[in-house]
Amino acid sequence: MKKILFTFLLVPIFSFSQDAKEIAKKCMPSTVSVIMEDKYNQPLSLGSGFIVGDGKIITNVHVIKDAIFGYAIISGETQRHKIEGYFSINKKNDLVLLSVPTLKAKSIEFSPAKPEIGEKIYAIGNPKGLSGTISEGIVSGIRSFENEDLIQITAPISPGSSGGPVINNQGQLIGVSVSTLESGQNLNFAIPSTYVIELIGTSTNQMTKLNIKSVPKKANPVIKNITEGIEIINLEWEYFQGINRLQGFSIKNNLSVEVNNVKLLVVLRNSQGIPIDYAEINLLNHWRESIKPHLSLYIDIRHSYVGLGDRIRMRKNGEKLEMRILDFTIKE
Repeated sequence: MKKILFTFLLVPIFSFSQDAKEIAKKCMPSTVSVIMEDKYNQPLSLGSGFIVGDGKIITNVHVIKDAIFGYAIISGETQRHKIEGYFSINKKNDLVLLSVPTLKAKSIEFSPAKPEIGEKIYAIGNPKGLSGTISEGIVSGIRSFENEDLIQITAPISPGSSGGPVINNQGQLIGVSVSTLESGQNLNFAIPSTYVIELIGTSTNQMTKLNIKSVPKKANPVIKNITEGIEIINLEWEYFQGINRLQGFSIKNNLSVEVNNVKLLVVLRNSQGIPIDYAEINLLNHWRESIKPHLSLYIDIRHSYVGLGDRIRMRKNGEKLEMRILDFTIKE
């Protein structure tokens, strides 16, 4: 997804539908969380993915953009599998085949038929970090953008779902979650699985290290708001008696337009990577000013209440604080 962590346990969440439970049982073991980090091993982005062979995962290119390190976690498990790089990439269709050598698990099953309008589908991913979430919907249309097909679905796609599998009623892959159209209701899109098959077919055993610096942006409304243009930098800490207390951080606007109404997701994890606490923050409630193009806004939380509880601000040894942009708007 272009906008770019939550259950407190890494366990699947099921819908009430018996069909959904069966789909989840079949497909969850092939679905992963993808967590990417910068050169300082700080969280950069969160997405979803799925297994297509031993040591191989498919996700969206924009999920791994600018990342130097990363790891994958199978839904329902806690073990981290290091992402070494990628075998093949299709920037135009926002797909990449990752190399994860230690990951040995069941591969997703591909549908031999094209999806049909009205067909029931299920989107599996990690919306806002809720690991192993399944949502139900239908195929509402087959659309074309810049001569490339996209599957329009009614199953919701949220930040963190990017790269997750879209499954038919037989538990087979028909697409990859990629984006949502902000101006309407239930306008969510998936990349057809045919592009995934093409990508796998063109891959070799030669691996390329992570560090993708650019991803083409299509000029259509489906991806008009790209959260990768906004990033969190320069976290400042004060250390006292074994506890790091967060003092402040900056939000950098890398875009050429003015932005405001920035929303953040903050997650504190223990040494095993399990979430301890989290907070979702809308900075519009605390800072009315917008962020000018290519400038940063410093958020001093020592003197301003932004919705962060004391437990999140106080990081003990071995714990890790993750901060992620959830949403923002472009100032007209």
